[in-house]
Amino acid sequence: MSAALTFSAGVVGTRVAAKAPVARRQVVAATPAHAAQELLGTVVSTTPKTATVLVSRKVPHPRYHKLINKSKKFAVHDEENTAKVGDVVYIKQCRPMSKSKKFTLGEVVTAK
Repeated sequence: MSAALTFSAGVVGTRVAAKAPVARRQVVAATPAHAAQELLGTVVSTTPKTATVLVSRKVPHPRYHKLINKSKKFAVHDEENTAKVGDVVYIKQCRPMSKSKKFTLGEVVTAK
């Protein structure tokens, strides 16, 4: 214990003491840190209990700042096979159902 006191007393007022990490209290958020994602997309194909949903978004080009369409396909768990090709649906993130399915079907916004 005395060795630790001697060491800390020797570095007080030096650059080492100024760079020493300061213990701070962590602020705990009232809401969960990772809220489930909810995305809007179009059903492009269906199989039993699975639908493939295309989610499109617009992002600015890094240099030219023109909006570019980017899209990604998600495999979605559809327990009752309610989604049909062409439907616009909400999908919600959930626990992994399989290797590729990490979303469930939320609701059908417009049916085709």
